[in-house]
Amino acid sequence: MGKKYGMNAPRITELEYKPDFETAVGRWDDFWQGNNETPLIQMIVPKKGIEAVSPPPYLAGCFDNSFDKVLDRVLAWAESHEFLGDALPHYVLEFGPDHFAALLGADLQYAPDMGTSWAVPFVKDWNCIDLTLNKDHVWWRKTVEYARMARDKLDGKVLICPPTILANLDALAAIRGTTELLTDLATTPEILARVLDRVCDLHDELLNEYATLFDFASYGCINRFGAYLPTGKMSRPQCDLSCMISPEMVDQFLIPSLRREVAVMDHAMYHLDGPEAIRHLEAVCSIDKIDMIQFVPGAGNERRDWTWLFDKIDALGKG
Repeated sequence: MGKKYGMNAPRITELEYKPDFETAVGRWDDFWQGNNETPLIQMIVPKKGIEAVSPPPYLAGCFDNSFDKVLDRVLAWAESHEFLGDALPHYVLEFGPDHFAALLGADLQYAPDMGTSWAVPFVKDWNCIDLTLNKDHVWWRKTVEYARMARDKLDGKVLICPPTILANLDALAAIRGTTELLTDLATTPEILARVLDRVCDLHDELLNEYATLFDFASYGCINRFGAYLPTGKMSRPQCDLSCMISPEMVDQFLIPSLRREVAVMDHAMYHLDGPEAIRHLEAVCSIDKIDMIQFVPGAGNERRDWTWLFDKIDALGKG
């Protein structure tokens, strides 16, 4: 008999390619509770005496029907490496950054040479669209199919990171177009407030679907950066569009949506992307349920000293 998806088994206590899994679980639990006395350190190194297999590239197999071979490579990668300290073997299952937009009805355009994909905007008039998670849509069916394939091969061996949920204004930009959305923010704010409220509902619905599809109760929840939550729901909210709008618009549109998103999570790590987003740091950190800020400096800024920013995040009460 095949696996009964959605039927929660007891929480796992072993992971084949992480012999000290329970120790790592304890440290991650302390981390989220703020009880860790040392930093969490993740190291992945090749095993001695075994030819190292590299992990599959991002989005490999998602657009050319070779997903089964990709999963075999994930296992070969995990078999040929040691996951030291607080590192956990995991695989990110998604069809691109705009996966959520695809589940809202957008098509995805894949660029193999760039190693990514993006949504094709389809909303012409907000008043003529009823946003739903269409479970008959090709991308929803493919999400479920690939999740089940991944679980059949990886459960008990490698953790599975569910697709990123880029909600709030980023979701609207993906399905409407960035230029069009920026115009809408200035000209029809009352309509966008209604649409954002609907997107929050769908975000919550999707997170619950993921909790069942990937069995958070048994396997915990891991994000693309390897942060692991042993019990409960976690996601990685963000808003890249915030780099293009004023603090007043962030307060009006983004912060209420973020509060809604994190309200249904047990813990949340906000992805702050690029120097232009830093001006909104205080507003984001005003949200109690955001535990920490994960900062990416952006291309060309990697060697800059960001100690002042980390000190500021700490002073604002976030990790």
